[in-house]
Amino acid sequence: MTELTASVVIPTYRRPDHVRRCLEHLAALRTPPLEVLVVDASPDGATRAVVEDFPGALYLRNDLGAGRTPESRALGVTAARGDVVAFVDDDAYVAETWLDEILAPYADPAVTGVGGRIVNGAPGEDRVGLDAIGRLLPDGRLLGNFTADPGRVVAVDHFLGANMSFRRQAILDVGGVHGGYPAPCVCEESDIALRQRALGRRLVFNPAAVVRHVSAPYSIRGDRFDRRWHYVARRNHAAMLVRVFGPTASHTRAYPVTVLRHTAREVRSAAGRAVRAPSRDSVRHLVGAVVRAPIELVGVVVGLRAGAVARRTDVVRGGGRARPR
Repeated sequence: MTELTASVVIPTYRRPDHVRRCLEHLAALRTPPLEVLVVDASPDGATRAVVEDFPGALYLRNDLGAGRTPESRALGVTAARGDVVAFVDDDAYVAETWLDEILAPYADPAVTGVGGRIVNGAPGEDRVGLDAIGRLLPDGRLLGNFTADPGRVVAVDHFLGANMSFRRQAILDVGGVHGGYPAPCVCEESDIALRQRALGRRLVFNPAAVVRHVSAPYSIRGDRFDRRWHYVARRNHAAMLVRVFGPTASHTRAYPVTVLRHTAREVRSAAGRAVRAPSRDSVRHLVGAVVRAPIELVGVVVGLRAGAVARRTDVVRGGGRARPR
């Protein structure tokens, strides 16, 4: 069998120091990739200067600016020459054998995409969610658990964008990488994977393909898991389900009910704590849950509408009309 080549794509925005460390780890791979493509949306030249220190890396510009990670991925795919396109985040540092382990499952021609394990450094993270890695549930939820180490390659439905890969032609088959997922760009990587699964293609998770994810601070407005994050997460998730599976698919129809039940449980739980043990913290948590509930529900409604509009454009681009399998 002909040995597959790999292009590594790194989307980034205003993290030149992290890009440097990411490139240093890629330079130390036991098997080098065909090319490394850094796609930079930063407003300054700091990242370009870093990339110029690494002769094997190519610098690409994304002039759309902040919050356009999927668009950066798309630019990388367009420029890539490898049989496989592997994505890592700028704050994800690969192990020495990472590329070997990413490419190994592709020996099976039925495998379309391969993802790897994320190491965050939390105690016991490798045992969390061993039986539920990268799953799309009937109620529309996505399970991650990408820190888990099942000790073997397992089939999955989606990946985390910090450590995932696909056959390049498979990405092109569905119209490339689809943009339109606002920052913090939640679910944009799941869109790529679920389009493959909706066509019946096989995706696998290889826990031996490891990256250490340091979760660098956001370089854009807002913080992780603030109210805006919850709104965008629900908006993007609902939009993704409509775009990939359609507005009448079971996953899409179930998701609003799932979110409604989730927010109701959160409010009830916070209210119970506030009654049982009144304190400043318990009242604060109750207020937060009450405020967050309508924000998340509005996100779902907006996402369903945005997904319907984007789906029509996706089909024109070649995204196809997929059904879940």
